[in-house]
Amino acid sequence: MKYVKVLGLLAVAAAALMAFAGTASADVATSPPGTTYTGTITASAEGHVILHNPIWKLECASTASGPITSDGVGTPVRGSISTLDFTNCTNEWHVTTVAGGTLAANNEGATTTVTSSGATVEMTRAGINCRYKTENTKVGTLAGGTTATMTISAAIPFHSGSFLCGSGATTWTGSYVVTTPDTLFIDNN
Repeated sequence: MKYVKVLGLLAVAAAALMAFAGTASADVATSPPGTTYTGTITASAEGHVILHNPIWKLECASTASGPITSDGVGTPVRGSISTLDFTNCTNEWHVTTVAGGTLAANNEGATTTVTSSGATVEMTRAGINCRYKTENTKVGTLAGGTTATMTISAAIPFHSGSFLCGSGATTWTGSYVVTTPDTLFIDNN
């Protein structure tokens, strides 16, 4: 009889878990609203983005793109970054993306938070070399809509390089306009 009670409790617990799993939400990219989007997302900086470490401040034009690689129940929308360019930077600095890493967009109700992992950016000028790398770093927020916008406000940790870079993070600020697709939302279904 004791085993029957234990099996009954296990069955009730399993049913409760299944009911919870059935109501779990899923983050999905949509374009237009209600239609799942699984293609490439491309964005361009509005004006310049600013990279500012403890010693200097750079302003650069920038573009980014990459395909959506996963989404679904209990996970953010994820994509790999195939292009992250910083061009025409001020003060003769050159910024090179060593690794694009991944982005994750997590719908949290009123806000979609964007985080980056594995992106490595190298800044060089006159023999000075500074590298910064993201690891689950919050980089900003996404405002969905027709011509969605990603507002960047991040502190990217110092990874390696010259002592002239300082040891603190570089801040990355600015905003990017999503050009592909024309309309983008991160929905929590």
